[in-house]
Amino acid sequence: MRRYSEMKLTISLAASLCAAIACTTHSGIANAQTGKTQVPPAEIAALQQALAAPGNESSAARQRLATKRIVRDCDKLIDAHPTAPNRFEVLSILFDAQKRLFAMDDSSRNRAAILETGKELMKAPDEYAALRLDADLLITQTEAARKGADPGARLAALLPMVARYEGTPGEAKMLRVAMVMALETGDPKVIKNLRRQMAVRFAGDTEMINFQRDKLGGQVFGAPFCGSFKRTDGTVMQLPADVLGKTTILYFWSQEDPTSDHLQRLAAAWQEKRSEVGDRLQIVSFNVDELPDAGEKTLRDLGVEWPALHLPGGRNNALYKTFPKRDPYMMTMSPTGYVALIMSGATRKRASDNGKTDFDRWFQSSLARDWSRPRYITQLNSIFAGDFLVVDPQDPFDPALPPEIKALSIDPKPLARTSASVPEETLRAIQACLPAPPIRYRMSAQEIRSAYERSDQLCAKAIADHPAAPDLWIVRNRRIIAQLGLWKLTSDQKHYLQAVEQAKAALAAEMPTGTDVAARFCLAKEALRIPAADGQQIITDFVKSMGGENASGPTLAAAAMLALDIADRGLNEEYRQRILEKHATQPMMWTFVSFLLDREHQYWLFRVPFTAGWSYGRQHQWLLSRGYPDAVERHIDAELVTLDGKPYRLPEDSLGKWTIVLFTGNWLKQEKSPMPSVVTRYLNPYLEKRGRDDVQVIVAVLDEEVADLEASLKETPLNCETMLVPGGLTNPLTRQWNVVDEDQQPSALVLRPDGKIAIAMSGLTMSRAKPELIMNLIDRQDEQTVIDLLERGETEKAAEFIFQVAPPFDPEAVDEKGRKLKEPVFNYVHLRARARVYAAMNNWNAALADAEEAVKFLTAKGGWMSMRPDDLDQAETLLADIRKMQNAATQ
Repeated sequence: MRRYSEMKLTISLAASLCAAIACTTHSGIANAQTGKTQVPPAEIAALQQALAAPGNESSAARQRLATKRIVRDCDKLIDAHPTAPNRFEVLSILFDAQKRLFAMDDSSRNRAAILETGKELMKAPDEYAALRLDADLLITQTEAARKGADPGARLAALLPMVARYEGTPGEAKMLRVAMVMALETGDPKVIKNLRRQMAVRFAGDTEMINFQRDKLGGQVFGAPFCGSFKRTDGTVMQLPADVLGKTTILYFWSQEDPTSDHLQRLAAAWQEKRSEVGDRLQIVSFNVDELPDAGEKTLRDLGVEWPALHLPGGRNNALYKTFPKRDPYMMTMSPTGYVALIMSGATRKRASDNGKTDFDRWFQSSLARDWSRPRYITQLNSIFAGDFLVVDPQDPFDPALPPEIKALSIDPKPLARTSASVPEETLRAIQACLPAPPIRYRMSAQEIRSAYERSDQLCAKAIADHPAAPDLWIVRNRRIIAQLGLWKLTSDQKHYLQAVEQAKAALAAEMPTGTDVAARFCLAKEALRIPAADGQQIITDFVKSMGGENASGPTLAAAAMLALDIADRGLNEEYRQRILEKHATQPMMWTFVSFLLDREHQYWLFRVPFTAGWSYGRQHQWLLSRGYPDAVERHIDAELVTLDGKPYRLPEDSLGKWTIVLFTGNWLKQEKSPMPSVVTRYLNPYLEKRGRDDVQVIVAVLDEEVADLEASLKETPLNCETMLVPGGLTNPLTRQWNVVDEDQQPSALVLRPDGKIAIAMSGLTMSRAKPELIMNLIDRQDEQTVIDLLERGETEKAAEFIFQVAPPFDPEAVDEKGRKLKEPVFNYVHLRARARVYAAMNNWNAALADAEEAVKFLTAKGGWMSMRPDDLDQAETLLADIRKMQNAATQ
């Protein structure tokens, strides 16, 4: 009887889990292997209908008889079609019918029948994974129950299934089932991992979003707002693609409430603030009343030019029910396409603001957010426009070796120029309109717009003057980028359409192999706008057409950006990884790779645009300041100049020490520069406290006029080397290492003692991570050094090393006046490293004390920022391991 009760409990568990999610139906499975005989679809449909009918029978006996009849009919169909590819649809119906029958009669025969059918159903190929899942779940949980597993163990048995169903039609359902069980067991690690998988694999899936909103109460998470929406003029706005690069307010409103003046007050505030906010923020209107003109006349009468988009179904629209759920409502979309969703229980909903919203203050607050900062926005705009496809980050523009040619090989062959070619002065004038970073990133929106417009005008004239030029593709590529850039700046779709026109013209003419990335990038954007388009396939085909596995770095970069157009995080990360593995050090990829590795950009790329409360800022700083090195190994070959005019070579002259290079402007000419306190307040004390002379600091000034700085340094020295960067902001170093915002925050480059680059930090990152990231990087490497020495059995060297940077404290020690010394505070990574050394020395009390202190610190830090640090898992594992080693050693 115990086996039957276990079986009933497991069926009940499986049923409750599947009821908690939207279970996949038996229909809608595409027939594969059409060359084989199929079970007639009409007979499958009849069985599905019969399965739904027994619940309407008047008595339990009638229901049991009807269910037995379904079981017999399924058996007959399977016997008649034992090898039919779609027999698994019948097996799934049989499986459900047998579960229902077992619930009515828990006999051993019914139990055996369920398990037998489940095992057959588990043989189904991945195309039937959604049907196979129920059987897999039931059998897995039955086995766990047979072993007497508790809820935690049952969850552990379920987790391998999550990996097994990845990429199959059953993946979404499997994730939801696992999440329900993880929430029941209260396992924060599993919940965190499942949330990440949902975010990567099903970012814009409304069913998954609604599931999370219902189940993960009291939290805020981000999701992309995706869809195609018509305007009154018949054109279509594609979200998020058409608004990427600016903060966007999605405004849902109605005319049905005559007492609300929300729209009027918002429009008035927008008109007043338009010149101030328009470069970084835009508003898109959704009227929920299904007005014929989507409310456009109302908006124009109020004097605002917001795009007016139709929302089919109004408040019954699936996106409305998933995202705003009420109106009037202003939903902030980040420049990378994500909106903030508040889950059930997080806050009390309001039907309106009752006239309380101060829109002037609201606009000011919106512009103050990290994702609306000018330098952040201008860099994003440049990347989304595709500037990196036509701008050489290493050398001045050469008409015989344009960036498109240089990107194809290490030793590119120059173009053969003839009398029919576009004149060099014309090409140089066009290229001059597209300045390289970081100068591009500090131009105002009006300056950028003027540059793009000038480029477009020069390109149009060159095309008209030299229609048969063999290198006209150089001109067309730059005109495509100029139009895409104008589209991103103005949100005017005419520029996008002109870019498409130029892309088609470029491909219609002859282009050198591999130089058509910009044109195909533009046309792929167009293809993604087709209703019901398979976005993943379009992007995959784009890469395949450009070489597939051998595709160039710019091709993969374009594909990564296309993935953001359709909010496909998984695809974006796939191309990101391919770029970092194969193309990270190529000069033509410097600009894009700098963007990929910038920690501030990576933090916000898929992050919820929400910062209410102190915990979000603390989480931001914590995550950016962890001391992990960059994801790819890069090298430097550069020359600085000392203040007395001597050359200083990197890395040659820095070998043997960690070298921190701080790129900064002349801080005496800057109003609010954090220099020199970055050195005097943070780095110098760190070097003094460190027990090893293995770190040096270089301040690299990007201004060439530094007489005042030299005089200041003589009076108040920094106690580190100060050098000049030849050429200042025009030096290729600034583009290779993403020197952005250095006039407001220094950018940093950290070289390992062997001369390799450990990390490059833009000013954007430094503004949040502070010098703490640099110090944590070195300390974390100290921990790795200790681990490596211990693995080689060199315990004495490991002890010598860690006791230098984190010396043991003597509680009885006193200063020269006989006062007890204050116990020093060490980085938790040093405590973990020292605990390992003590354990290797069998000093168990000291090992446990350090390990426990690391756990205590990280636990407190988790409470401080309302987020469990990943390092806490490692610290807890280390503590448990030391206890096990102690027990083993003392037995």
